[in-house]
Amino acid sequence: MAQKLIRRAVVAGATVIAAEAAYAVLRPVPILEQFDPSGEFGDPTQPMMRVAVLGDSSVTAPGVDGPHEIWVSLVCSRLAETRHVVLQSYAVGGSMAHDVIANQLDDALTFAPHLVFVSVGANDVIKGVPIRRFHYNLDHLIGRLAETGVVVVQSGVGHLGTIPRLYPPLSSMMAQRAVRFDRVHWRVAADHGTTVVDQRSDDARIWHKDRSLWAADLFHVSPAGHARWADTTWRTVAPLVGDDATG
Repeated sequence: MAQKLIRRAVVAGATVIAAEAAYAVLRPVPILEQFDPSGEFGDPTQPMMRVAVLGDSSVTAPGVDGPHEIWVSLVCSRLAETRHVVLQSYAVGGSMAHDVIANQLDDALTFAPHLVFVSVGANDVIKGVPIRRFHYNLDHLIGRLAETGVVVVQSGVGHLGTIPRLYPPLSSMMAQRAVRFDRVHWRVAADHGTTVVDQRSDDARIWHKDRSLWAADLFHVSPAGHARWADTTWRTVAPLVGDDATG
């Protein structure tokens, strides 16, 4: 009898989670324009810094009004106070780590950047990629970049459980997976001497309560959300990029 009750509870729980997932995916939402933040920032007479960004819709930014509001553009604007920054984005919305390897990595290496941002992991969490596979793919991706000597900054995985379109218990499941996948970022960074943005230093309660941080689709972030991402990223980047980061 006890085993039957347990099985029924497991089935019921799985059914609820499946229903929540279907609702989150199928719920009607506005189609938001995506952007390419590539461009030049600052005085062309200053030393040049080539910056590449690889990743997903955290870079193509559905939910902002233009590429100037994307977090990586905001970071490059700060870098450009003392440099001529050339930013090249290879990001494609929906990408997982294996997509970045297949479709973005080689072009980014050809660009020969001084600084690379790798913003990937959220889709691996949400789309159910096994954590070991994500670890393998991220290790390969970061290893290929790090062996060139470029400064590599990884996004980590933030508070995915705060996404408004996700309801309990699905939101709790995503939050738990996000923590584990974020730890993979830190382990890979330790292995390759790269750096991770500490997304979890930002207060998750703010992301839960402040709907102005979220776009109209209640999944991607708004300009205000990108500004918070930029501030968090800048605290990591600023100590890394002295004069020796250009050439």
